[in-house]
Amino acid sequence: MSNITEEQTLHEMIGAFVKVAPLLKSLTNDDITIGIYDTEKLINNIPGRTFSLNVKPGDPLVEGDIVTDAIRNNKSISAVVPKELFGFPLAARAIPLHDEFGRVIGGVGMGTSLEKANMLFEMAESFSAIVEQTTASIEDISQSIDRLTERVSDVTGQMSDVSSSAQQIGKISTVVKEISDQSSMLGLNASIEAARAGDVGRGFSVVADEIRKLATSSKENVDQINGITKNIQEFLQRLNHAFADIHALADTQSRTIQEFSATIHEISIKAEELAQVAEETLYSKENKQ
Repeated sequence: MSNITEEQTLHEMIGAFVKVAPLLKSLTNDDITIGIYDTEKLINNIPGRTFSLNVKPGDPLVEGDIVTDAIRNNKSISAVVPKELFGFPLAARAIPLHDEFGRVIGGVGMGTSLEKANMLFEMAESFSAIVEQTTASIEDISQSIDRLTERVSDVTGQMSDVSSSAQQIGKISTVVKEISDQSSMLGLNASIEAARAGDVGRGFSVVADEIRKLATSSKENVDQINGITKNIQEFLQRLNHAFADIHALADTQSRTIQEFSATIHEISIKAEELAQVAEETLYSKENKQ
């Protein structure tokens, strides 16, 4: 109070709060403002370190204000003032003051800035949203890797079927080559017998020559088929190795994604805990009476 004469007319209880209020403010690390009232007006206000409620001694009680309600209803009141009013949330608490006969002679209100707690709460909510988005993206990636693994497994199985078919072709080619060799030998023997038969065996000699030509042609085709089959098998082998590497990489990525997902889950839990702590800091005083 700047007016000593007016202070001397105050009730002893109100005067004591006027003197003690600045000391109370210095005892806490919270950013607080303190207001002392009689039953009609503000006697003194100690502004916060970073904010002021734009009030001055002599301002009348305001209807609906927490200190006014505490004085009028003769009870302690706590509330959280939304940030829309002052630009930041404020935890407010007010108590009535009594004289020696128990009559209400005024009240004291204290407001604590919850700006940092509000910022923490908003950051925690934002962090939780980012974690949720990251979790969803990881799940999509994990599903894509699972689908890739399935496709690689399907293609590997189909390659195995093709490789088996190529092996069957190789076996058939072997049989055809054996028949070709036998046909060639048969044609040679037939030509020898036809030569021995002279003119009688000329017609048979023509047939024997055709058999030998067919055997030779079959052998050449078999050699080409064997060459193509060998190339297919070599290609399939290289392709199989490549897909095996892809499969191993997909497995490694899948395990990494699972570990990363578990880490993100832990971060999500911590973000929820952080948001809860911030929320409790913001609103826990509202229910205290």
